[in-house]
Amino acid sequence: MELQRRRRSLGLALLVMAFGVVALLCAWGARASLGAVIFVAGGVLALGLGAVLARDELRPFRFAIGPDGVTLRDGTLVAWAGIERVVLDEPAPPATSGPHLVLEPGERVVLKLDEVKQSREQIVEALQRYGGSRLDDRIARRGEGPGFEVVLRGYERGRIDRLLRQAADALLGDDPSARAEARAALERPDLLVVARGYDPAQVEAHLRKLAARL
Repeated sequence: MELQRRRRSLGLALLVMAFGVVALLCAWGARASLGAVIFVAGGVLALGLGAVLARDELRPFRFAIGPDGVTLRDGTLVAWAGIERVVLDEPAPPATSGPHLVLEPGERVVLKLDEVKQSREQIVEALQRYGGSRLDDRIARRGEGPGFEVVLRGYERGRIDRLLRQAADALLGDDPSARAEARAALERPDLLVVARGYDPAQVEAHLRKLAARL
């Protein structure tokens, strides 16, 4: 399966470049003054930024998953024989860059799923079909979140999300020290009550359950 790039910034690039052209036209019609200098500087900056965005959007993109292996953006084919594991994961909070793929051995992110048109389910299906048991879908293994209610006064969501991620990662592995560290964090959490946070009763009950599992 060959993935198709999601082109989201091309319209923005054209808009920024159009602004640059307008700014230069304004500078052309303005008298020699500080205002004209500002228009010229803004126009040149906007044209440069728009050109960079357009270049990034229009550059060739190829990423394929097939019977021979995984073809990376630079055209390199990594054969299945050289891949021990394909890890589908997402960064820990507060990062929001979304799911990504890592080929092991190695730690380099080779694909961010939000850059392509294909859905996560389609990519997982292709990896399972061609890569077999090499796929380690850590997102699926962690399962759905607890779905805490957001209340007027509750625990800060970012801290709770980080605690839950630490516990989930510890449960995925078999490192006793990681489990002990995660359990200690759950048993003595540094919680902060804020406006529009997670429901305290739900959070405390869930943290106790997680600590027991660890």
